[in-house]
Amino acid sequence: MTNNLISFINSIFFHLFLLAILTLDFSIFTPQSDREKIIPIEFISFPAIKDERAKRNNDSLSTRRNNNIEIEKEIKKISEQNNNKLNLNSLDNLQKQIEETKFFQEKKEVQVRIFLIQKRINSIWKKPSLINQNIETEIQINLAPSGEILKYEMISSSGNKIFDDSAFRALANISFITEVIGMDRNYFERNFRSFNLVFKSKD
Repeated sequence: MTNNLISFINSIFFHLFLLAILTLDFSIFTPQSDREKIIPIEFISFPAIKDERAKRNNDSLSTRRNNNIEIEKEIKKISEQNNNKLNLNSLDNLQKQIEETKFFQEKKEVQVRIFLIQKRINSIWKKPSLINQNIETEIQINLAPSGEILKYEMISSSGNKIFDDSAFRALANISFITEVIGMDRNYFERNFRSFNLVFKSKD
């Protein structure tokens, strides 16, 4: 009886020992550094996947950033070109306005000078007294820069020889047109090298 009891107890201990061996995790008895190295293989691949995704995201972000920079440069370039065109157009318009203003101002000054010349010649012109009709003759005068009258010729006759001859005689009594003396040469060449005077029977 005693032997049977001992055998039964031994059998129980043996089975408990086998159960402990099969169920216990003996890795807890390994060194800490060794246990940290034992990592399931599936977890090792995760960082690589994350790095690849991060790299793709960074590349995509960098590409978008570069594209945006290029677009901004192109927009800035176009804007500068448009501004330059506007500035050039504004400068061209301003230059044209200045030139037009100078042109009209010069023409006005020329008209004033010709009026003064005409007035001085009329002061010595002996107009025929028996002419009652309203007639006029136009004479072209050529000058030297010194104001000397080089020649004059009729451009348009009044139809009355006495009247035309009286205008010629008035010019023959004047050797110089003093109103052009000392005038700028270019100004003179443009306006007074050759100009016309109109002699009217009635003012």
